This record gives sequence, C-alpha cells and structure tokens, in this order.
Amino acid sequence: MKIQNVQINAFRGKIASKYFSPIEQTMNYAHLIFGIIVFVVFLLTGKFMRWDFPDKEIIPQDFRILMRSRHIYILLSSLIHIILGVYLQIQKENLQKYMQIFASVLLFIGSILFVWAFVYETYTTRHFSDLSRFALYTTLAGTVLHLIGGFKVKK
Repeated sequence: MKIQNVQINAFRGKIASKYFSPIEQTMNYAHLIFGIIVFVVFLLTGKFMRWDFPDKEIIPQDFRILMRSRHIYILLSSLIHIILGVYLQIQKENLQKYMQIFASVLLFIGSILFVWAFVYETYTTRHFSDLSRFALYTTLAGTVLHLIGGFKVKK
C-alpha cells in the first residue's frame, strides 16, 4: 500500500512540475491557503456579530449595514483568493508575470485591510472610515492587473 502511495505522489509531482512552474505552484498555494484562512475569518466575524449584537432591531440601521457590508467584503476577498488558488496561471512574459505577482500582493493587502476595516469600523469608530475604501480600491486594482496580466500574448 505504501509503495503505491509513493508512486502516485511521485507521479503527481512529475505532472505538477511539468505543467506548473515553481512560482505558479507557490502563488496557487498561497492564494488557496490564504483564501481559506480569510473564509474562516469571515465565519468568525459572522459569529462575532451574532454574539455582540444579538438584537438586530435595536441597532441603528446605518450601523448594521456598515457592519454587514464589511462582513461581506471579507467573503468577497476570500472567494477571490480561493478562485485564484485553483485557476491562476502565471504567464511566461516577464511584464505579465510581474504584473500578476504585484496584483496578488495587492489582493493580499486588500484582504488584510478588509478584516482590519471590519474590526476598526465595527468596534472602534462605529462609523465609516477610509479603510474600507482603500481595501476596495486595492482589491479592484489587483483584480484589474490580474485580468490584464493574465491575457495570453500571441507571437
């Protein structure tokens, strides 16, 4: 049984190394793992909202919308990372490759800003701040750069 598992794992490694570059494998795993972590954070923020604000009718509606939108932004960013973790293909052209790497960095920063915005705007200020706006702009820029960098160039 162990011999078969070793052979299968070695075979998978050969296939993965044939089709995916080391940077591509690293980026895919980074996005996938980070996306799952951010999804767990999304679940935790939902629990925090239920524990800390059980009476939804008492909360002012503008604050409730602020809280829920930040919560949904965290879900959005986790899903972006999970999809990239499964489907990301790093291009061979240097400009495109570096554009995709920079786009991924922007998406990681955007996700961290979304989580920070949830905590800061919900529990500290209880009001809108520019943190969410920066997170949205960063996520938008990362998504657009991935879109541009992901196009295959015909030679």
